[in-house]
Amino acid sequence: MSNFGSTMLTEQDLSNRGFRSLGKNVQISDRASLYGIENISIGNNVRIDDFVVIIATGNVQICSFVSIHNFCFLGGKYNIFLKDFVTLAPGVKIFSASDDYSGEKLTGITVPSDFTGGKKGEVILEKHVIVGSGSIILPKLRIGIGCSIGALSLVKDNLDPWGVYGGVPVKRLKDREKKLLKYEEKLIMEFSK
Repeated sequence: MSNFGSTMLTEQDLSNRGFRSLGKNVQISDRASLYGIENISIGNNVRIDDFVVIIATGNVQICSFVSIHNFCFLGGKYNIFLKDFVTLAPGVKIFSASDDYSGEKLTGITVPSDFTGGKKGEVILEKHVIVGSGSIILPKLRIGIGCSIGALSLVKDNLDPWGVYGGVPVKRLKDREKKLLKYEEKLIMEFSK
């Protein structure tokens, strides 16, 4: 297939960029914007597509078999962790900090933090989490292993494992199947050969 747009940076290109750590078979579009590369750790078999923006003033850890699709935003001031097999569909936004919208404090990144408020804290997406297109994940929460989140959802609190969630704010709709764990086992065996 011929490309008529961006290209994926080679392992040689990426090895000279100064990542905290960088695994094998990492594909990052030359149209992605990554800031604070020294705070970004990337595992094996990761793909980051066009127009993804990652701001890593804190730690951003992207484990193995992770895909981050077009137009995603990760604001990692207070740490973001994407565990193995996480998928972010196009347009997902993850914030580890938000402003205070009440008027009690000032807002904006140009204002010193002593004068601002809002919610701050790390965001953790456990293994096998898939987040639907256009969804927003707010600061200081953990999305449990095996969760799936429908498109255009708002996550503002912790989510219990192995649930299918959706809505604004998200609600647990049903349990999620665990059959994918058999495929994970097979895949890991294939890569260990």
